[in-house]
Amino acid sequence: MADTSVYRGWLYTVLIAIDQLGNALAGGYADSTISARVGYNARHANPARQNYWRLLEWVINYTFLPLDGSDHCYQAYLAGNKTHYRDGSDLMRVILSTLIFFNAMPIAIATRILVRRKNSHQP
Repeated sequence: MADTSVYRGWLYTVLIAIDQLGNALAGGYADSTISARVGYNARHANPARQNYWRLLEWVINYTFLPLDGSDHCYQAYLAGNKTHYRDGSDLMRVILSTLIFFNAMPIAIATRILVRRKNSHQP
């Protein structure tokens, strides 16, 4: 029988790489995740853009709430590499928002299903 933890570790690594690719496509650094970028900018962005970053943070935090609690983005920033996080141009922020809004609902559904399945298998 195969060790499923190996596959979970592999899958987690692939998902992080996809997240970093999305961040790079949206004008961020390739070494950072979207969540870390949003968590940083929600607290450090120009005040004129802070509501934009806080909206994205709310969407992402809601998406990962069952797995990581209420502050996923800020925790991702704290756990990250602490490099500079780009705000990006207007076009890059549109791309970032599109990636987040397009993917949030399917991921939110998947996280809730995973948690329910895990909880139903516990004695």
